Amino acid sequence: MDRSRLLAAGLALLSGAACVYFGLGIARTIGEFHKNHPREIYAFKTIGEPAFTFGGIPVTLTNDLAIPDQPYLVVKYGEDDLRLRVTVPGDYRLPKLIPHNDWMRVLAFAPAVNKTEREFLDDLTRNNDYRLVIVTRTPRPGVDPKTFGAAWQRDWSFDFHEFVRGHEGRGGGFTHERLEYPTTSGNKPPKPGELRENTWQFQAALQLMPKAGGVGPTHNFYGDALAAAGWRLPAAAFSGAIGTFAIAFAFAPRRVTADA
Repeated sequence: MDRSRLLAAGLALLSGAACVYFGLGIARTIGEFHKNHPREIYAFKTIGEPAFTFGGIPVTLTNDLAIPDQPYLVVKYGEDDLRLRVTVPGDYRLPKLIPHNDWMRVLAFAPAVNKTEREFLDDLTRNNDYRLVIVTRTPRPGVDPKTFGAAWQRDWSFDFHEFVRGHEGRGGGFTHERLEYPTTSGNKPPKPGELRENTWQFQAALQLMPKAGGVGPTHNFYGDALAAAGWRLPAAAFSGAIGTFAIAFAFAPRRVTADA
């Protein structure tokens, strides 16, 4: 092996060692990040019945079709009322809450980290340890909600009406929060007032996004484990690329010349 090939082989070994070193550092950093910043994962169960109880308080959902082109969904939680404007009208001949599936969900949810499916269901039924929220999706005003309104996802807004547990046989009312569809991607910080990953609101809103056409938010890497890897990630990639080219040069077949 001539001198240039020996140099290329040595460079390949050094680059490979550097790539392994940086890779181990990335693995250690990612492990520490997940230990200090555990993922918030929630399990959800859709409630499709128009009448049920929450914390022993009756809850009913009824349609108000007094004005046909401006329907409302009326929610009663004990003595508290909530009127929700229907943003995507459905077929009211369908039973239960199916006519509202395109724009509204009633979700019971609880943290699912380190829990089996059986443990989560026990929280919902036996332990009564869960939260309840009505999530709605509102398309851009003035457009057909089933055509352009379904495609222009950046104009969607989501409302979260969470039930507050009551006491002494009375409901505690609702809390309300409105968040917009996330518009940042890559490594840019989320904008205020938009859905943010690693939150129950983000995970609940996903269930109201149409599945057709692969509609969904672009993944944002801001503040996640890959971002925490810092300079080690490009360093590992660069050293790996250098090592690959060096190996290719070191073991490339000799060029056959005209004299040979």
